[in-house]
Amino acid sequence: MHPSPKSIEPEGLFDGLKPSAIFLGAVVDHLATVFVSVALVAVLGPEEVFSKDEAVSRAAFDALASEPEFLLWSMILGLGCTVFGAYVGARRAGKLHVRHGGWIAVASAALGLVFMLLPGEGPGPAPPVWFEAIGWALLLPAGLLGGALSRSLHSAHVA
Repeated sequence: MHPSPKSIEPEGLFDGLKPSAIFLGAVVDHLATVFVSVALVAVLGPEEVFSKDEAVSRAAFDALASEPEFLLWSMILGLGCTVFGAYVGARRAGKLHVRHGGWIAVASAALGLVFMLLPGEGPGPAPPVWFEAIGWALLLPAGLLGGALSRSLHSAHVA
């Protein structure tokens, strides 16, 4: 009998993970998303979005948030922010980059849910179900991609 080869990945679900790197990646994801979202509204939104009259501003934003072009760009840019956050966090971890990237995506989703539960203004228009489903389905692959980019750039830098 041959002894089983030693695994290159830790066996436990959380073995080898650096919580601080995961938290950093999730925070970077959210901060980048806020910045990109404001820029997207500034680029695609009508002037009324920035009106001093709150009712006018809310109505303009609600109309913008239901436009397919805005939804598509917000998904693309939001997933890009997840890739970026996962890259930064996995780079900080310095090991198990893809695993860290995946956990950063999960932590970022959890952080987003916490923010959704915090009291604030009333909810705006709900995005279509297909939009939400695609976003949730692509969240983990975006995190894994960020981790993979970090690994490939880290190994190229080390070599």
